[in-house]
Amino acid sequence: MSHAAPAASVLLARGSDAAELFVVRRAASLRFLGGFLAFPGGKVCAADRTLNLVDDQETAGRLSFSPEYVVAAARELFEETGVLLARRPDGSFPSHGLVLAYLRRKMATENLEFATVLSRLGLTLRVDDFRPLGRLTTPPFIPTRFDTAFFLARLPANQQAEVWQGELEAGEWASATSVLERWRRGECLVSPPTLVMLQALQSLSVAEIPDRLIPLFAQQAEEELAAICFAPNVYLIPLHTSGLPPSTHTNAYLIGRGPVYLLDPGSSLQEEQQRLFAVLDAHAADGRPLTAIVLTHHHPDHTGGVLACARRYRVPVYAHPWTAQRLRDQVPVHREIQNGDQLDLGAAPDSGGPWFLEAIHTPGHAPGHLSFYERHYRLLFVGDMVSTLSSIVIAPPDGDLVLYLESLRRLRTYDCQLLLPAHGSPTAQPGKTIDEFLAHRMKREAQLLAVLGSKPGSVADLAQALYNPGWPQQTPAGRPRRRRPIGQGGNLAETLTVPATWERPRREGTRLGPPPPVYSIAFPGSPASAIWRWPVFPQSGCGGLYLLPFRPGAA
Repeated sequence: MSHAAPAASVLLARGSDAAELFVVRRAASLRFLGGFLAFPGGKVCAADRTLNLVDDQETAGRLSFSPEYVVAAARELFEETGVLLARRPDGSFPSHGLVLAYLRRKMATENLEFATVLSRLGLTLRVDDFRPLGRLTTPPFIPTRFDTAFFLARLPANQQAEVWQGELEAGEWASATSVLERWRRGECLVSPPTLVMLQALQSLSVAEIPDRLIPLFAQQAEEELAAICFAPNVYLIPLHTSGLPPSTHTNAYLIGRGPVYLLDPGSSLQEEQQRLFAVLDAHAADGRPLTAIVLTHHHPDHTGGVLACARRYRVPVYAHPWTAQRLRDQVPVHREIQNGDQLDLGAAPDSGGPWFLEAIHTPGHAPGHLSFYERHYRLLFVGDMVSTLSSIVIAPPDGDLVLYLESLRRLRTYDCQLLLPAHGSPTAQPGKTIDEFLAHRMKREAQLLAVLGSKPGSVADLAQALYNPGWPQQTPAGRPRRRRPIGQGGNLAETLTVPATWERPRREGTRLGPPPPVYSIAFPGSPASAIWRWPVFPQSGCGGLYLLPFRPGAA
């Protein structure tokens, strides 16, 4: 589990009746929730821990967080919106104008310290200007994680909030209701924590916000994360699974308002299945019982919980015909899904019009791999075609890099605003993400051809050349350096990728020489059937590699 960096976020509010909140849109290029609406905020920095905030014990006793969280909230609010919640000795706030804009610009371009800004203006931070609401920690399935403290603050009457483009693209004053209406129409993406808060704040005044949000944050802290809403009636349920590193979770998705489909319940762990059951039971109690389980493909980290869910809720399983055949002795598939088939999701949440998933056959990672496109909100569920954690392993014989690239290019043609993978967090940059995967594969292919341009090589040697070219071959004492055993850590994915990378140029006319020598290996923790052999095909100064299934006793 990655470390959660301390951070602070501010609900900046104005108005006396139904509160208006200042909502910002994060730059699409940001790795963490890029393109989503959120509240201003950011990470705690080292300087925040040195700024003197509290002068007396009475004030210090009212702090719910360490003082650096309050300092970070004030600093980030000023950097991102130009609002400076710091007071003069007479208790007044500085006015919006050229001076604040100048100092804000200096902080952005010349690393002017926030403490220097306060000192030059004769200002101090007061804890009472930042009402603590609670804290949330990013769930462990996302590699970029934050332990975020949330505060409520009022806009001073003599200041204005204004976003300068950079890490943020836009900012606006809006009521919780108006933002949620746009979200239901698919006009914007809202970060999951922001969405939960907006849903709780509809029609509330600024004064009523703490009484509503403080218990909500306390409840969230006590309960284990179950489901995360990324679009109307679309929930991500991260389940711990035993996949290839760096993945630790597989995302199941609960989609629809009736019918309701569960995509890839992958965990075989009983405690994870119980978390999933709690979500499904809550949806059923709310009038949205599960209709069917849908599989993107046959890999264990996508099918580990299928039987348990199907039996508990007495629902059928849908999958591609190839997947159904592959799982015939493990999971009964009741409906075979072909390319272009539609799964009805009920009435669209905002209009009552037609709403459905369209199946897209995307072989490459697995022959029966399915992706799904939701046209109304422009969502693309890609299974293991794309990950926001790492590249995708293409392991022959089931994996086929030629088909994988063709499938990626096909997915690239869909008009979507959110890509939802099985591993890692969803991204609001679908096109850019797919382009990066295509470019990565072309780069690896070019590197492999360059390495093989002079002489044949073993799989281990080629993996070393492609993935660890700077790793010394000898110890400081001059002895041969011992490699990590294949199948441990990143070497497994790297080694599986080498043969697949060779497959496209091999198909395009490469002549194979005499029967090649065979190297076999069983991966630790795999059944006896999961043994592979690598034939090496030498050819006039060029060597190719191809991965074939190899069962015990085979010649």
